[in-house]
Amino acid sequence: MIKVYNSLTRKKEIFKPLKNKQVAFYVCGPTVYGPGHIGHARTYIAFDIIRRYLEYRGYKVKYVMNITDVHDDIIKQADKEGGDIFSLSEKYTGQFLRDQKKLGIKPANVYPKVTENIKEIIDFIKKLEQEGFAYEQNGSVYFDISKYKDYGKLSGIKIKKAKTGTRVEADKYERDEAVDFALWKKAKKGEPYWESPWRQGRPGWHIECSVMIKKFLGEQIDIHAGAQDLMFPHHENEIAQTEALAKKKPFVKYWLHGGLLMTGGQKMSKSLGNFITIEQVLEKWEPRVIRMFVASSRYQSKLDWSEKNLLQAKKNLERMEEFVNKLKTQNAKRKTITQKSRISKLLKDSKTKFEEAMEDNFNTPEALAVLFEMIKAINPLFDKNEIDEKQAKEILEFLKDIDKIFNFIFPRKRETVPQKIKDLAKMREKCRTSKQWREADKIREQIERLGFELKDAPTGPEIKKK
Repeated sequence: MIKVYNSLTRKKEIFKPLKNKQVAFYVCGPTVYGPGHIGHARTYIAFDIIRRYLEYRGYKVKYVMNITDVHDDIIKQADKEGGDIFSLSEKYTGQFLRDQKKLGIKPANVYPKVTENIKEIIDFIKKLEQEGFAYEQNGSVYFDISKYKDYGKLSGIKIKKAKTGTRVEADKYERDEAVDFALWKKAKKGEPYWESPWRQGRPGWHIECSVMIKKFLGEQIDIHAGAQDLMFPHHENEIAQTEALAKKKPFVKYWLHGGLLMTGGQKMSKSLGNFITIEQVLEKWEPRVIRMFVASSRYQSKLDWSEKNLLQAKKNLERMEEFVNKLKTQNAKRKTITQKSRISKLLKDSKTKFEEAMEDNFNTPEALAVLFEMIKAINPLFDKNEIDEKQAKEILEFLKDIDKIFNFIFPRKRETVPQKIKDLAKMREKCRTSKQWREADKIREQIERLGFELKDAPTGPEIKKK
């Protein structure tokens, strides 16, 4: 029986999806105006492990992660670089997806973008306006927080009467400012815009998630996840604008908030300039070490980014690898029934304890402790030659099952692609960029004749052997 800590009720609750064994799971994705940093990696790995555990327990999970490709920060960065927001966001969306793949994070079922859902966003805002929850002023549209009586139920923030009717244009603002927030922003000179019933403009930040959840997951969802610093104003505003129109409440059954990654006593963030990019980290550390590092802490806890903690994660991973290698090379042929039953019981007990830990709000440190206790109990049997080949395979199968959740116990298999095929794929990309479609098709056919399949993806061409 899985128990999760619900940020909305501030207590652990038994996890019971709205539809039997189906789970609608939404995670706030990146604002793509620069490379992702390791703080983002911590959040997305933590929720990847939770998703994988639900699937391990037999749930069918629909996992949606949005891509914010229109935002104040994107416009500022595009101006700084002298380009447009569309090229900038496309560039960093590709990098984000490549980083996710390198980190062993399962792809979402859908990665909806703001720019692909403008019509739905406008329709949603029109309904809020019709129902009296939103108002237009000077071409922008704002949500009237005084009309939504439950405002503050997630973050605990109180509406100050002195602030009632005060509007804010910024997407992000301080915790003590419960104010009317922008649903639609009138375009300033030189900014990208879309036509609307009000004026030319663009969506505010908060509205996108409400719209995408409804479109891709429905009126109600089981899990909404994100980092703790999104609780206010982003998630609070999401609740207000969604439940203002919702026929079913709450629109999110379980709110899960991940702890922040800390460095030098401060949270790691782009705004503070104290971040390390995922790309930089992966030059030094294996993705498996990063995943072990993340799993070594509860997903809700603050986690310190330090050389010491990473070296400890590496050491723990090496201990697991040493154990796995012993199992793979074990070739003793026979053992007594008593010894066989002893191993079977140990695996059964370990599985029970592992699942108990994970079902206590996805307690990964405790779950890892169970695995290391099992390793500690089995290791002496190798020295005595008391593990036979069949038992070794049984233990390996158990660990492979567990690794469906963690994805770091066993190294990932790397498929080697000949340089000739890579060169052909690059030539094809150049043809596609210059819109030489016929030549691009001929190169694809050549690649297929050589025994490889090519798939076009947001991260670039993916090649695999037939």
